[in-house]
Amino acid sequence: VVLLIGEEDLIVQGEPVAKVADVMNLKGNDIPALREALKSQNDRVLRREAQEDIAGREVTIMGDKDIPYRLLKKVMATCTGSEYGQISLAVLQKSSDKLDEVNNLQASSR
Repeated sequence: VVLLIGEEDLIVQGEPVAKVADVMNLKGNDIPALREALKSQNDRVLRREAQEDIAGREVTIMGDKDIPYRLLKKVMATCTGSEYGQISLAVLQKSSDKLDEVNNLQASSR
């Protein structure tokens, strides 16, 4: 499962699930909308074996190097709380170019 932390949205498998500004205002580390999106991916995307095996559930978090630690911590905590056992981070070093492309693609698909 791929989770992109954009400038404005958290995007799971290409679908926006939460606004970054709203997430930053939440108390605690759980992001309910993200948790629901991740749990629905358990049923849709993951192999049947991985549905039963929490350690085999994988999520890749993508974003740029300027993501606030507090936001990343909330996202990672929600991933582990949603029973994903393997979390990978992919950092886009040229943040503005790549994320602008993704945000533009997302905006044009609305």
